[in-house]
Amino acid sequence: MKMKWNKAELIRRLHLHKKIAAVKTPKGIEDALANKERISAIFLLTGSITTIKRYVDVFQESDVPVFIHAEKIGGLLLNNEGLDFISDFVKPFGIVTTKATVIKKAKERNLCVVQRVFMIDSEVYDNVLENKSGLNPDIIEIMPSTLHSVVAAYSTRMTTPIITGGLLSTVEQAESALNSGAIAISTSNEKLWTKDLSGF
Repeated sequence: MKMKWNKAELIRRLHLHKKIAAVKTPKGIEDALANKERISAIFLLTGSITTIKRYVDVFQESDVPVFIHAEKIGGLLLNNEGLDFISDFVKPFGIVTTKATVIKKAKERNLCVVQRVFMIDSEVYDNVLENKSGLNPDIIEIMPSTLHSVVAAYSTRMTTPIITGGLLSTVEQAESALNSGAIAISTSNEKLWTKDLSGF
């Protein structure tokens, strides 16, 4: 069992397997574990404050780094106490969030942070590219994955690693996203969890 990861190991895994399994249901936990040799990490988008630690422990006991999507956990308040609960009790490797305030609080607690960005307009594009909010996430996730020109621009102009997800259902779509400059994709498509993307 490996309970303590570091960012360098995570990035190595992302480059190796190029795939993060986004788990949306408890059943998905079993399916993700069955494919753990082809998965870089887990994004947990299911659970509540009564179940999330058990879910996290299952993956960490299987030697897979796990992130929880902070806004998707039932009953979890994203205040200081809520972030303390995540960092001190649940103890995932990191979190996924869209919220600037949560990024700052999570970084203060030494959690690895994936900033999920829904690219809805040019203002969002410029804000992230120029880091106008002064945020320093460990990884930036661009949504949806079909925005190849955005992924390409970010990956060449930023030092923060770029991943992408959303609207992925085929290996060909995953390959296109990776070829645009993302170091990995995130997907809830369980068929893609079974595929080997390491050659792209």
